[in-house]
Amino acid sequence: MTRTGSEYHRKTSYDRQQMAGHFLNWENQPNLYKLYTGIQPIPLTPVSCFPDESIWNLVSPAANKTSAGTLDKNRLSQILYLAGGVTARRRQGGKDFYFRSVASAGALYPTEIYVGLHSGIDLEPGLYHFSVDHFALTPLRLGDFSRYSDEMIDASSTERQPFASFFLTGIFFRSAWKYRARAFRYVLLDTGHLLENLTLALAAGELNFSCHYDFNDKNMARLIGLDTQREVGLVCVNVYGRPVSATQETVVAEIPTVNPLPAEIIRSSQVAQREVVYGDMVRIYQAGATNSTQPQSGKINNVGVTASEWNPVGKTNPADEEHAYAPSVLFRRSRRNYINRPLSENKFRHLLNLLCRAGRPDEACHAFAGLTIGFLSGSIDGFDPGFYLLDPDKEQTGKVIDGHLIHPMASICLDQKWLANAAVHFLFMANLEAIDHQMGARGYRYAMLNAGRLGQLIYLGATALGLGCCGIGALYDGEARKLLGLNIDSALLYLVAAGPVKHI
Repeated sequence: MTRTGSEYHRKTSYDRQQMAGHFLNWENQPNLYKLYTGIQPIPLTPVSCFPDESIWNLVSPAANKTSAGTLDKNRLSQILYLAGGVTARRRQGGKDFYFRSVASAGALYPTEIYVGLHSGIDLEPGLYHFSVDHFALTPLRLGDFSRYSDEMIDASSTERQPFASFFLTGIFFRSAWKYRARAFRYVLLDTGHLLENLTLALAAGELNFSCHYDFNDKNMARLIGLDTQREVGLVCVNVYGRPVSATQETVVAEIPTVNPLPAEIIRSSQVAQREVVYGDMVRIYQAGATNSTQPQSGKINNVGVTASEWNPVGKTNPADEEHAYAPSVLFRRSRRNYINRPLSENKFRHLLNLLCRAGRPDEACHAFAGLTIGFLSGSIDGFDPGFYLLDPDKEQTGKVIDGHLIHPMASICLDQKWLANAAVHFLFMANLEAIDHQMGARGYRYAMLNAGRLGQLIYLGATALGLGCCGIGALYDGEARKLLGLNIDSALLYLVAAGPVKHI
């Protein structure tokens, strides 16, 4: 019985000596686009204008401004396109392959976006599904569900009624088709990727928002119409208008009754003819159905390694930036054709600076609680080869281990030798036992979602700097822990490689 995040992570660990063979059933490949039969989608506005803000400015804590932006159909179209839209098409082997704005393990895209429109927008209030393939909204419910959304996340303030909500869900079998029971890891990482894209798009629109990982799971599933053996709610993002003034009378609407959606809508969570339901995935999700608590001490970040000497991240020269935020989203790809050329110190410090800006506390979702960030230096100007920690709060780095660890880590990542040519491996680690003890099983979601968020930031930052980037979730877990010297309770959750690449 899988009851904790650490137990699930151990049960789904890869071992070089015990890897079972697995062949992909291409005849049962899951559909990458969720289909609702009999419902007419509402086309979104074609997007031709994009913000020219730097990604470094958007990640700044001040980017989530109060009361600046407004949401209309044009802005909503832009947000959804930047968050998870199709950005390019390529013809390969007689088939069309579609690139999206967001990174995804195996290009399986398990995350779906639903939009609750409550007021202040030129669309009828209701709940909509974002149809990526048609770039349209599919209406599932009509009516204002803002009070229901507030109740779902246990919002305490009636002065911040959201005028829109975004709900992110994960479809198990899209990832499990390839990764089997281990797939919940990738569903969470990929949802973290998309969440970071979404929050950046909201910040670019000067919209005030809050992210929530804690909510009533059953109520979200009821609202959206999910078959929770196949598709589950993972994140709620509320978007707010201008705060109600203290002198203005606040009218608090009653919480609406939400009836179950029709069976044909619930059945749309199925994306293949013969889906395998992996019990460990369902059980770890159900084990985390109860909301977590805030971590009480720094022990949650104790992964068993310490740095001998700390040095400031330092300032950067913006001259190296090649792309603004929006082009970085549109041009982002998993580029892994690394070349034997050192990564400049300035570009590397740009990436460190991005992670430092992102790692600020966010009380609504315990952002980055439980994550320890590090990196392996392979070929970086100004940094000797070795294993380093990054302290984002104090904006400093500290060396843990001397030596060339990039090559053995490439072997640990299922012998993907191209990883050895990357200039740097960013590492996202966590003490899973401590997270279980202090935050409960739901804390595992936080760690994996936030690792995905930071991984997506590196993707975009690397693209802005003209670098290649590729995330890796497939590794021999025990070997990675041993190489890095982590304690038995800790694990490397996600690795993101970056560096100069050959441009084609």
